[in-house]
Amino acid sequence: MEYWRQCALWLINCKMLPPDHRVTWESAQVFDLAQTLRDGVLLCQLLNNLRPQSINLKEINLRPQMSQFLCLKNIRTFLAVCCETFGMKKTELFEAFDLFDVRDFGKLS
Repeated sequence: MEYWRQCALWLINCKMLPPDHRVTWESAQVFDLAQTLRDGVLLCQLLNNLRPQSINLKEINLRPQMSQFLCLKNIRTFLAVCCETFGMKKTELFEAFDLFDVRDFGKLS
């Protein structure tokens, strides 16, 4: 199974996506998952589910309407918490613009 599909199933198992989300459709492509993640909201909510209070959700713009500034702020918050709270190294993570611009998505998943 492709890594992006495994990631999508994991997000469903974590109750971050509904079981019938479009990423589960037979016709789904990696771009569908990228589109789901690219505003950073779901990623921030995921970290808060994994470790409650790890992100102050008041700092997250839950409706960024694909504003580049707001989406990148959310993604950067996610990346910072991955390092500061979850002990990940920056070299293990992706660049915020890579997700927002859906570039090199293989590196993201």
